[in-house]
Amino acid sequence: MTDASDPVRELIARLADGDPIDWSRAADAEVTLLDALHTLDQVRNAYQRIGATVAPHAQPLFEWGPLAVLEKIGSGASADVYRAWNAGLATPVALKLLRPEAAAAGMRSDEFLHEGRLLAQLSQRNVMRVYGAAVHDGRPGIWSEWIEGRTLDAIVEAEGPFADAEAAHIGLELCAGLAAIHANGLLHGDVKASNAMRARGGRIVLTDLGAAGTPDAINASLRTQATPRYLSPESQAGSPRSMGDDLYALGVLLHFLLTGAYPRDGASRLRELKPDIGRPLADAVERALDARPPARFADAHAFADALRASLGATSAARTPTTQRWLPAAVALGLAITIGIGWWALRGDAWQPRVELMRRTDIGSEPLRTGAQLRAGDRVDLVLSANRPTWAYVLNEDAAGAFHVLFPVAGLERSNPLPAGDAIALPGRHGQRALSWEVSGSGAREEFLVVLASAPLAQLDRRLETLPAVAIADVERGVARARPNPPGAVRLHGEHLNAVLGEIEDELADGDRVRVYAWRFNDPRTD
Repeated sequence: MTDASDPVRELIARLADGDPIDWSRAADAEVTLLDALHTLDQVRNAYQRIGATVAPHAQPLFEWGPLAVLEKIGSGASADVYRAWNAGLATPVALKLLRPEAAAAGMRSDEFLHEGRLLAQLSQRNVMRVYGAAVHDGRPGIWSEWIEGRTLDAIVEAEGPFADAEAAHIGLELCAGLAAIHANGLLHGDVKASNAMRARGGRIVLTDLGAAGTPDAINASLRTQATPRYLSPESQAGSPRSMGDDLYALGVLLHFLLTGAYPRDGASRLRELKPDIGRPLADAVERALDARPPARFADAHAFADALRASLGATSAARTPTTQRWLPAAVALGLAITIGIGWWALRGDAWQPRVELMRRTDIGSEPLRTGAQLRAGDRVDLVLSANRPTWAYVLNEDAAGAFHVLFPVAGLERSNPLPAGDAIALPGRHGQRALSWEVSGSGAREEFLVVLASAPLAQLDRRLETLPAVAIADVERGVARARPNPPGAVRLHGEHLNAVLGEIEDELADGDRVRVYAWRFNDPRTD
């Protein structure tokens, strides 16, 4: 069990356990330490993908160089954006292709490619990673990492404004991203809530770098892709744009996250729209929005210090954090390195991972245990493992209604599930891609998932006697969880507990069995 009161300890423990990471939980930790832990997380994820076979299910629309273009996901003023598949990296990517007519609007292909190559030099966890830029079949393009998650404006629209602390943590991550961009002599050029995403695991990422470039290039261009309501007063008046304009736009973004509204005529409305806002946070955002450029923050680091102070953590308090946790991070790095070496010698070690995702209009987002699920929410169980895996999913609600959600006759997927990455359950039925859909009225829902590296004969026999959800029926939702030893699983549902009790001996082998439990819409969830 991790100490949830200590975000850095919790982050290190989750890295060691192989669990998804909510980076915002430790956003006020020392930046160098976070960068080191983020690197370890990337190594861990790469290690877990070794040997996995992943392939797109969709038929490509067309080929562009090494990429199979799968679907169009949007269009901008000068380019179209697609989801594509990079077979060499075995990963999805986002591809931005310059439209031919964009040249008539002043966008040259060499300028487009030059900016893409500059951005490819950036490597920072809060900036969307650009992999490269090239021309294929006469079309210039830039390809970058594909991010599963939701934009910040979509979150505000669906769930309302953010709380003070959460908005401040988001601001800290965006300041880190802008600091990296500015350190490379670039401007983002279009910082706004729809260009910032919360990725799976909680990482905040600046996206859509199509407006980015050097200050000279941006100011020399006749075009601008910046959004007017995020422009500083001096930029609207025609002054050259600078790195300070990115910080002003970040102030507008935070104003929107905290209130759901934008400044009026450049004037902050924070205290009017949110009277209970903490004074240090309001002061920080209002300083970023000051009409006088010299009164604003000098750089992203100064902005971050003000946000950190609003959380009660001064910049001076960051050094002890590094000293305190550096030995643990080094030990974790050694553990991961040893694990990789051990895997090379013992490639048969079973390593399953499971995460529950709520589908959204633009992708999907992870859910947390204890979340409130709404009627109509659609949820998938995403499973990955380096060996074939047997999965069992059961559900019981507050009224005692009890069902088997997987395996279910008629689904395309059945046990064992193949080794690989990102297998989504319940999967497909014929031509239909299914999800579990929340249909309840908000009463408690509990879910039990058992994963095994070999058949569980006793559990298979027990499931044959239990009612299964019909494919035509709506089903219920699930959320992210951590594996638990059987004795640590605590559920209220009588039927779920009965199943656990009956197969206790079969679940006792921790090397080949993992047990997960979730509880939703229950105020007693801890």
